[in-house]
Amino acid sequence: MLVSLMKKSLARLDLNLLVTLQLLLQEQSVTKTAKKLNVSPSTVSKSLSKLRDWFDDPLLVNTPQGLTPTNLAASVQEHLAAWIEIVNQNISRKGDEAAK
Repeated sequence: MLVSLMKKSLARLDLNLLVTLQLLLQEQSVTKTAKKLNVSPSTVSKSLSKLRDWFDDPLLVNTPQGLTPTNLAASVQEHLAAWIEIVNQNISRKGDEAAK
């Protein structure tokens, strides 16, 4: 499944949505994610809808325990966290260089 996703164009995906996805996977709650992002739950729901369309997967499903990741979302979660960490490190490094 991940291989078929790699064939999709990242140009069609707002990369900010990946930050929302990471938080949704961590929090397993639209409301908690919205609070952390300082946006409305409606905004997070719309972002999740866009992500579902792009991944062609529900990603998170409602259960009595809250939102539960699908198999695809669980497999993406580890790689997503690593990718976001790399991006943050590069941004920090660029900021440190600009301060010199």
